[in-house]
Amino acid sequence: MNNLQNFEDRFLSQFSSIETEGICLALSGGLDSMVLLTLMHTHLSERYKMRAIHVNHNLHEKSDAWSIFCKEQCERMNIDLMIKSIHPESDGFGLEANARDQRYNVIKESLNSNETLLTAHHKDDQLETILFRIFRGTGVDGLRGIIRFRNDGMNIIFRPLLNFSRADLENYASIKNIAWIEDGSNEDSSFDRNYIRKYLTPKIKDRWTTADDAVHRLSLIATENHELLNEVASEDLSEENTFKSISISNFDSYSIPRIKNMIRYMIEKNNMPMPSMHILNSGINDLIMNDEKSAEIKWSEYVIRRFNGRLYFLNKAEVMPCEATENISWSINQSISLSHPIGKLNTKITEGNGISLDKCSSNLQIKFRKGGEKMFFNADNGSKTLKDFFNEKKILPWIRDKVPLIYDDQHLICIGDLWINENFIATESEPAFTIHWNTKMKIL
Repeated sequence: MNNLQNFEDRFLSQFSSIETEGICLALSGGLDSMVLLTLMHTHLSERYKMRAIHVNHNLHEKSDAWSIFCKEQCERMNIDLMIKSIHPESDGFGLEANARDQRYNVIKESLNSNETLLTAHHKDDQLETILFRIFRGTGVDGLRGIIRFRNDGMNIIFRPLLNFSRADLENYASIKNIAWIEDGSNEDSSFDRNYIRKYLTPKIKDRWTTADDAVHRLSLIATENHELLNEVASEDLSEENTFKSISISNFDSYSIPRIKNMIRYMIEKNNMPMPSMHILNSGINDLIMNDEKSAEIKWSEYVIRRFNGRLYFLNKAEVMPCEATENISWSINQSISLSHPIGKLNTKITEGNGISLDKCSSNLQIKFRKGGEKMFFNADNGSKTLKDFFNEKKILPWIRDKVPLIYDDQHLICIGDLWINENFIATESEPAFTIHWNTKMKIL
């Protein structure tokens, strides 16, 4: 069997267990993704519905030309291409990290149901990634490097070139006359990964010629150890029924290493990237011992925050102050989408159930908490402050300014779908409507 046949057979054998309707390739236009595009077109086009997505980072003067190149190559192979544009910035975690996060977010948001994402990472990328993580500071989970197959419950990500070296890909591209883009920014050694690629890995491979194979074995060993640690964490958390939060009391009988293992497990279950050991270690004591509201760990776009004896695993958008400054007009005949992450309000017209249409208008206003709001109820005009209501219901503090307050003129008639002003509740025969607040935020 010749080398070309062996290469293609090894590649195709990996798809025997990939049961999916469609595959989508993250296409940069570089050597690795162009080889993968060609392999898909040649060998998989009859088995899967296939397409590609290209992300223009707008960081290079030739960015638009690269998008055009990818479009032309996909048209030649009759493969649908989606082009997305992002504008990464250095946000305190580096331009590289921000570009990577934005790229993956926009790609994952663009995936269809029952569609597997293919990325073209190869064995040399694995060596660079593990070296990078070692220098940055990582644990066993980081030593796994790039994961070949990942199913997070929402999307499947598969990297079928991970067992092949760049030399393998260059040889295949040469035989098949594959054109690709050379990204000049890869020579910019101010980026950490480029520095590793340009200066470190060549010297390492000169000295240790099988270094990429050795690192690949390390990745497999680390993966086994990671799975074992996850089994331990799962047993330790057996009484927890949600991965969005955990009671501090769950840690009472465990050592600090065991507690860190549980927190890492929770981070992974929430599909969050793992923070560095430094970030996790520096914040762990505050999270466990400090009862102050400000106790938290922040990294990238994520935060772990403590409140009322529990840790909450959150996206930063959930804890940022609400940006809504003006009242929003709302006709109850239509659903309304509010700014992320607040969600959407829907209504259902009923009779004798919910808010009376005889007692209020069908055109309402949506406001958000500014402070000092009061809730009025019952015939004696009793009242309580909105703050007291939130405290009684144990509404999470960072959610309170994102709870939609529904007004009819000056009257607060309901708070999301958490409370209805009893002065506006429909009697048995009155036309009425109910409100459903569809949000992914954890409220209580």
